[in-house]
Amino acid sequence: MKNAVYSVRMRAAEGAAHEKGGRHISGAEKIVPFDQLAQTIQEMLHRAMNHPLGEPDFINIKVERLEPGQIRYIAALPLQTVKIKNHEQALLCARQLLTACGIQPTAIERALELLARGPAPGGQNMRGAVIMDAASGRRLEPDPWRGVRVSRMDYTPRAAAELSRLLEPLGLDHFRVREALALATKVIYAGTLAEICCSDDPHYTTGYVSSQRFGYVRIPHLKHASFKGGRVFFVRAREINLERYISRLQEEPVLIVQN
Repeated sequence: MKNAVYSVRMRAAEGAAHEKGGRHISGAEKIVPFDQLAQTIQEMLHRAMNHPLGEPDFINIKVERLEPGQIRYIAALPLQTVKIKNHEQALLCARQLLTACGIQPTAIERALELLARGPAPGGQNMRGAVIMDAASGRRLEPDPWRGVRVSRMDYTPRAAAELSRLLEPLGLDHFRVREALALATKVIYAGTLAEICCSDDPHYTTGYVSSQRFGYVRIPHLKHASFKGGRVFFVRAREINLERYISRLQEEPVLIVQN
């Protein structure tokens, strides 16, 4: 037991403990050995109770034992930050990156609209992500309240240390950057054409576009003060098995190794 590895997942919400109606506040993902379980759970609880979006009335922390053969090891996407002066430039940059990845203008504008007004019904924040057909802009996720939440990903200890060494001189060694890169890496690995994301935290305005072609591209000022935030995964609907794709995003454990 003490040599086992565990997936630890946290979700915090306000207003309701069930899937629909509650406002998503915070989430976190880790894959850790047995001797780090207690500390990881404590850190996640502290994070849930001290989030800028407010104090939750529902916190769910799940611990799941993983078998070594379940885990896939993948390399992190290359990371870069573009120099952007304002929100208009950020939107232009995001549109150009997505267009170069083969996303059609209809889908791009639909995605930006959802990030602005909130992707869940009634313009609310959504726990997970939108899955969108890159050609038509049609939403494909089964539940528009919940979306699809990417799960079971983390870094190996060596990769985490190397990433911190590279990010620290840039002032980017923050859990937001580390966790977003891990998530984006798994999303692209699962067969996603491209992703666009901006935080639901009103104080964090840097978003990103990720893809196999360009890697993980941080875009300052992508989130406007009026944006609700969220994430959209673009896929070619005719080329994927949606059920298998969602299963990979939600169920397949991955650990990110050094490039």
